Amino acid sequence: MLLNKLKAEGEEFVVNFSMECIEEQKEQVMDLEIKDVLKHFGEIFQAPQELLANRTEDHTIFLKEGATVTKLSPYRYPYYQKMEIEKLTKEMLQARLIRLSVSPYSSPVILVKKEMEDDTFCIDYKALNKLTVPNKFFIPVIEELLDELSGATIFA
Repeated sequence: MLLNKLKAEGEEFVVNFSMECIEEQKEQVMDLEIKDVLKHFGEIFQAPQELLANRTEDHTIFLKEGATVTKLSPYRYPYYQKMEIEKLTKEMLQARLIRLSVSPYSSPVILVKKEMEDDTFCIDYKALNKLTVPNKFFIPVIEELLDELSGATIFA
C-alpha cells in the first residue's frame, strides 16, 4: 500500500509523513519540558496563600494638590450579595490574603458576575484614582524587548 502511494504521490508523501512524525515528537518533547518547568517552579503558579511579608518600602498614595481623602459609603446590595461579600471578606481575612487597615481611604466593594465562574470580588477605586497623582514610566521600545527575548521558548 505504501509503495502504491509512493508511485501515485511521489516523494512528497514521504516528506509529509515524516514531517508529521517529527511534529508529533516535538509536541511530546515540549509537553515533557513544560511539565518539568511546572513541576520545578510549581509554587510560582499556585494561588497566593497569604499576604507578602512587609517590605523595606511601603507603597504610598500621593494625592493631587488640594484633594481631600475620599471616604465612600458602600453600595446598596441585595441581601444575598451582602452576605456573600461578608463571607468572602471573612475567608480572605482568615487566609491572611487581606488584613485590617487603618487607612483613611475607603472604596466600595462590588461583586461582578463572570461567565462560567462564581461572583468575583472587586473594589471600586474610581473615586480614589481621580484624586491620585499618576506614576509615569517610559514605555520600552519593542525592538529592545524582542532582542532581550531572543532565543526564549517558554513564556509565563
